Amino acid sequence: MRTPRVAGPPVAVVIFLMLLAQTAFAQDGGGQLWRFDAGGRVQSASVTADGQRVVLGARDNLARAFDRAGKPVWQFPAANSVLGVDISPDGRWTAVASEDRNVTLLDEAGKPLWQFKAGRAMNNAAVADDGSLVAATSDDRSFYILDGRGKLVWQEDLGIGVSGVAIYGTGDNARVVIGSDDGYVTVYSRTGEHLLQSRLDYDVKSVAVTPNGATIVAGTSDGLVTLLDGASGQRLWNYKTGKLVNSVAISQDGRTILAGSNDKQAYLLDGNGKLVQTFKPGAEVLATALSGDGTLLVLGTSANAAQVLDRGAAGASQAASQTRQSGTIAAALFGLAIVGAASALAVRRTARGARVWQRASSGPRDLGRRMWQARISYLMILPTLVLLLTFNYYPAFSGLFHAFTDWSPGAKTEWVGLANFELLLHDRFFISSFQNTVILVIVQILKTLTVPLLVAELVFSLRHDRTRYWLRTLFIVPLVLPVVVEILLWNNIYDPTIGLLNQTLTALGRPEWARTWYGDANVALGSVIFIGFPWVSAFALLIFYGGLIGISEEIFDASRVDGANGLQRFLHIDLPMLTGQIKLLLILNFISAVQTFEVVYLTTGGGPGSATYTPALELYYMAMRMYNMGAASAIGMILFAIILAGTVVNMRFVRSSMEYEA
Repeated sequence: MRTPRVAGPPVAVVIFLMLLAQTAFAQDGGGQLWRFDAGGRVQSASVTADGQRVVLGARDNLARAFDRAGKPVWQFPAANSVLGVDISPDGRWTAVASEDRNVTLLDEAGKPLWQFKAGRAMNNAAVADDGSLVAATSDDRSFYILDGRGKLVWQEDLGIGVSGVAIYGTGDNARVVIGSDDGYVTVYSRTGEHLLQSRLDYDVKSVAVTPNGATIVAGTSDGLVTLLDGASGQRLWNYKTGKLVNSVAISQDGRTILAGSNDKQAYLLDGNGKLVQTFKPGAEVLATALSGDGTLLVLGTSANAAQVLDRGAAGASQAASQTRQSGTIAAALFGLAIVGAASALAVRRTARGARVWQRASSGPRDLGRRMWQARISYLMILPTLVLLLTFNYYPAFSGLFHAFTDWSPGAKTEWVGLANFELLLHDRFFISSFQNTVILVIVQILKTLTVPLLVAELVFSLRHDRTRYWLRTLFIVPLVLPVVVEILLWNNIYDPTIGLLNQTLTALGRPEWARTWYGDANVALGSVIFIGFPWVSAFALLIFYGGLIGISEEIFDASRVDGANGLQRFLHIDLPMLTGQIKLLLILNFISAVQTFEVVYLTTGGGPGSATYTPALELYYMAMRMYNMGAASAIGMILFAIILAGTVVNMRFVRSSMEYEA
């Protein structure tokens, strides 16, 4: 008699109850005035004091202004992602910080008044109420203070990451508030004098201040929202969110605070640090903004969307939904308890369960017996195995697992399935980066298999031993030069004002050929590829030269007897005998090209736009700038799959002569 299967119905019930519980936690959409879907993550938001003008900055390279009803007013195109926006309380000025290294001041119609460029991407900006002062923070670990005409007033190099910035006051009484990665919140005068400094426990990622400077709110990487006294710097209170706080906003009276976190929630707090309301837009909240009276709320998310909410309507909607949620959650938990108890009894009380257990445990028992017999060997290899597992295999498998999670190291790991991969499918920077990667792979392989092979052949063909030795040494010496130094040297060559390339073109009577090599989308990728010319890779040269000197001299003698010339020898002897070396270099250069990072990061930063973006660069930005470790792990998993597939194809179809003989 067959034992009836009992697994099907409980599994279905469990799935149903899990979906029911998930629905219970979903945020009601009530209170939403309007929603805007951008072409990239909404990185920044700002709103006027009366709530009549909302400005959004997104990774689709646009800063946009809307009226209270959601009607577009103007848009400003940048050459790369817009990472920071700030509109004055009356809406007359808007400061825009973008990844193209510029901070731009716009008038009330969205027209540029002036633009200032730094050495690296500008990541945030703030403007004084009267437009007389603009502060901008940059990835070059500095912040810049500019007057209302765009003239640099002063600059401070902090030597550490900085992204939190706010301004209060007007004219000569304007004050700049800076939050940096060393945990400091610092208040500066218009002329750069330190007026106040307060130290928090973790990196300060965002700051906001009331118009009179009496209250400062800061968001930190440990998930804390901290309120500071603007006069003494004393901490007034802390509120703990689930993950890193990306953005904070405060009303004019300091009685309402809005904080956006990577835990996919926004927190509305009162002036005493008590939670008033939470919002769950379904994605990391990257940007927040409040109207002067704290009634209009703006949320920008990593799901490429911005939501504008009315606080009163949203509060009523949430209160009504909480009652429904409580009943649904209780029912789901009760059902899960019943299903769990029934499943446990079914496994323990059936003959089939005992047989399954016996079969499942027989293999491990046999393995344990054999390992005990060879225990000395296992004991000797254990230290090496532990080190490999700890420092090689664990990080790799951890990345594969966390690709399917919402992960904050040391704080939170939540299974999200394919959500990270779906996010990447809608990320135009990630998609366009693969087009660049295909070009980089092809070019890298061509550069490695042509110039180094040609140089190796020329050196090998020399008959004078001393000349061969010194030429070989000459080509290998650049191997000791760090790659970073070479890249920085080429940055100076490409400099649009004092660079050798533009100066040479001007001297040759072709000034029209001079250009901003890294800033022109048509030539930026080509400029990056050209770095290192004439591309004599010392490593590839050594590999090819080692292969050539390994070929038996008898083969060369036989070819000369048969009357083969140099080209025939190269095609019919050298290339077939170097197939193993070519195979090795194909694999290594394919992996290197797919993982291209440092040359792009140190030159263009991925810009202009997405012209030079690579997947590895997006992985870095996801992890270190957006703190989305789950999505970064997903990119790593995709790169792993691509590299694995490419390596397998290479191993399968590229065979050396020795492999054919075997």
